[in-house]
Amino acid sequence: RLRRFLVKYKTTSKLIFYSTQVNVVLVLVILLVILSTYIHFNQKRPQSALFLLLITGFLLRLFMAAVDPFLQDWDERFHALVAKNLIHHPLTPMLRLDPIMAFKIEDWCCNHIWVHKQPLFLWQMALSMKLFGVNEVAMRLPSVIMGTISIYFVYDLANRWIKNIDISFVAALLFAVSNYQLELTSGRFPLEQNDVAFAFYVTASIWAFVRYLQSGRTFKWAIFIGIFVGCAVLNKWLTGILIYGGWGLYELLSNKGKIHFKPWKLFVVSVFTSLLVFVPWQLYIMHYFPAESSVMYKHNSKHIFEALDGNGGTIWFHFAEMSNLYGKHLLLFILLGAYAILSDKQVDKKLSGSLIAMVLVIYSFFSFVVKTKMPAFTFPVNSIIWILIASGIITSFVRVSNEQKPYILILWIVLASIITLKPWEISDKRSHDNQPRNAKIHNTQIFKKLDVAGKLKNRVILNCKSFEDVELMFYKDVNAYHWFPDESTLDSLMKKGHTFAAFQSHHNQQLPDYIQHNPAIKIINEALE
Repeated sequence: RLRRFLVKYKTTSKLIFYSTQVNVVLVLVILLVILSTYIHFNQKRPQSALFLLLITGFLLRLFMAAVDPFLQDWDERFHALVAKNLIHHPLTPMLRLDPIMAFKIEDWCCNHIWVHKQPLFLWQMALSMKLFGVNEVAMRLPSVIMGTISIYFVYDLANRWIKNIDISFVAALLFAVSNYQLELTSGRFPLEQNDVAFAFYVTASIWAFVRYLQSGRTFKWAIFIGIFVGCAVLNKWLTGILIYGGWGLYELLSNKGKIHFKPWKLFVVSVFTSLLVFVPWQLYIMHYFPAESSVMYKHNSKHIFEALDGNGGTIWFHFAEMSNLYGKHLLLFILLGAYAILSDKQVDKKLSGSLIAMVLVIYSFFSFVVKTKMPAFTFPVNSIIWILIASGIITSFVRVSNEQKPYILILWIVLASIITLKPWEISDKRSHDNQPRNAKIHNTQIFKKLDVAGKLKNRVILNCKSFEDVELMFYKDVNAYHWFPDESTLDSLMKKGHTFAAFQSHHNQQLPDYIQHNPAIKIINEALE
C-alpha cells in the first residue's frame, strides 16, 4: 500500500508541476506579445517587432509540439505511423508493415498500403524523424517551421495588399497566437499536421500571386505559384488550386470581362508547373497500388455527396465554427475590415475583390455543396481572414486622438491576442486532473519502456487499448493489434510460425481463456488505462 501510495504521489506531483509549467509558458508568451506590440506601436520599430514576433511564434509552436508527450487520437497517430514507415520505404506508404490478419483496404485505420492522404506532409514528417529521431516533437517539427514561416507570409501579404504596416503587424500577431493553428500543431484537432501543411502551401500560393502581380507579372513568380499549388494538392487535394480561381477573376476584372490571350500565357505556365508537381504521384499510385488508389479517389469524391465518418452538419456549420477558428469576439471585425479595404481608394480593388472572393467561394462550397463538414475545411483561407480582422481593428481606431491612440490600441490588440490564443483552453486541456490525458501519458510510457528486444522479441502483441496498437507500432518496431483473433485463427497463425504476447486487460476487456492459459503466449502484466 505504501509503495502504491508513493508511486501515485510521485505521478501526481509530476502532473501538477507539468501543469504549472504550461501556465508559466503561456504567461511568458503573453508578455512577449505585449513587448512586440509596444515596440511596434510606441517605439515605431516595425522590423524589430516583426523579428520578436517570429521568435515568439516559433517558440510557442515548439512548445505546443512538445506539450503533449503522446500521439493524439484523431488522426495524428495514423499519420505518425505512416510517416515513420516512409523513412525506410519513401515510395510505399504503409500503415501496417506486416498485416498478418485479414483487413479491408477501405479501412484506412487498419489497412496495409495507405494512400488515404496525399503524401507531401508525410514525407516532411518522415524526413524530420530521420534527422531527429522517431518521437512526437520531431514528427510535429515541420508544422512548427511552416507555422512560423506563415507568420511572415501573412505579414508580407497584408503589407503588399493593403500597404499598411499596422494592419500587417496585427494580422501577423493574431495568426502567430491563433489557438486553432497552435492546436493543429499539437495534434489535438482532427487532421492536424495535414491541415497545417495544406494551409501553409495555399497561403504561400496566395502570397506568391501578390508578388507576381507586383513584380510586373514575371515568369519566376508564375512558376513559384505553380510549385506552391502543386504542393498544396500533394498535401490534401484539389482545393489547393484555389488561387487559380482568384487569379482568373483578377484577369477578368482587369480586362473588364474580356478575354485576351497575352495575360493568360503565364497562367497556363503556372498551371502546367503545378501539374508537374502533383500528377506524377497520382500516376505512380494508380500503377503500383490500383485498388487502394481507386478507393482513395472514390472516398474523396464521397465527401461532396455524403456526410462521412459522422461529420455532418447544417449549411451554417462552417460559419458557426468561425468563432472557434478566430474567436467570436473578433468576427464583427471581418465585415468591418472588408468594408474598409474595399472602400480604400489606395488599395487595388481588383486584388481585394479576388482575395475576398476566394474566402466566399471556400465558405460557399463547403457550406452549401459539400455534405461532409469539418472545421478545418475552410482553414486554407485563414490568412486572408486574419488580415480582414486586423484591418477592422485598425480601422476602428482611426478616430481616436493621436495622444491616446498608441496606448488604447496596444491594450486592444493585446486583448484581441489573448482572445485568439485562448490560454485558458490550452491550460485546461493540460491540467493535472485531466484523466483521459493522464491515461494517454501512462500508456505511452508503457509503450516506450516495453522490452521488445528481450522476452517480447518478434512477438505480435495483442489486446492494446482501442487503436493504441498504432501508437505502440510508432514507438517500437513491433506488430500489434488492439484486439485478438478467435481461437481457430490464432491456432492457424501460430502454426505458420507467428508468436504472440498480449496485454492482460484494460477497460474490462479481459483476455479469453484460450489466450490466458496458452503457455506459448507471453502475458504482459503492465496495466493499460
